[in-house]
Amino acid sequence: MKKIIIIIALGVFVLVNNIKAQDSSKVTFKVTTDLVSSYIWRGTVSSYNPNFQPTLAVDAGGLEVGVWGSSDFIAKYKEVDPYVAYTIKNLIKITATDYDWNFTNVGSTIDQYFNYKNTTTGHIFEGSLAYLGADKFPFSVSLNTMLYGADKKYDKTLGAQDINKQNYSTYIELGYAFKKFSILAGVTPWNGYYGAGYGKVDGFAVCNLGISSQRTIKVSKDFEIPLKGSLIVNPQAQNIHFVIGITL
Repeated sequence: MKKIIIIIALGVFVLVNNIKAQDSSKVTFKVTTDLVSSYIWRGTVSSYNPNFQPTLAVDAGGLEVGVWGSSDFIAKYKEVDPYVAYTIKNLIKITATDYDWNFTNVGSTIDQYFNYKNTTTGHIFEGSLAYLGADKFPFSVSLNTMLYGADKKYDKTLGAQDINKQNYSTYIELGYAFKKFSILAGVTPWNGYYGAGYGKVDGFAVCNLGISSQRTIKVSKDFEIPLKGSLIVNPQAQNIHFVIGITL
């Protein structure tokens, strides 16, 4: 855990130094929000309700430090995810993320956001490596593995997750962007968080298939709203979703 905190702190330190070293025109501050009809993440249902999903970040020289979040309109769901990402030549992206969507379970130890003890925390730390694709061949691939925290291995004897054993839930996604739409396929190599959930499937499974398209809605001469629609199928959980979202 101390190593993870050191890595995040180091990312912030490097970002501050990058900002000092960069021309001010190369330092980007980002504040955006998405509004989605439901929150489906990597084929799994996070919230069936509409969600606001804001991002606050700063980027300098390819290094980005920020916070992403999601919350619905009826106070049933809340998520706050700090992250550090570094992009190399717009092709390779390395990301460390601190996910926490469990601290809304009031009354349990996991509702304490600053509890980072491995056996009781609601946090999940993930490492990601992605190839973003080139303009001439917009094929992308990403590897994402949960490394620490609430991602615990399912024990058939206990009939529950064993708090002392990490599961290392892994999600691999392939994508391709066509001119007017994009497609993706996501798989998980072993049982874990994705798809049908802990204890449901022992081996490899396809947990996310999607097709998306987007357009812009012109509100005025100087203002347009991006609109995106996605059809998402989870073969592992035998579920299907249709999600509409706008970005502000």
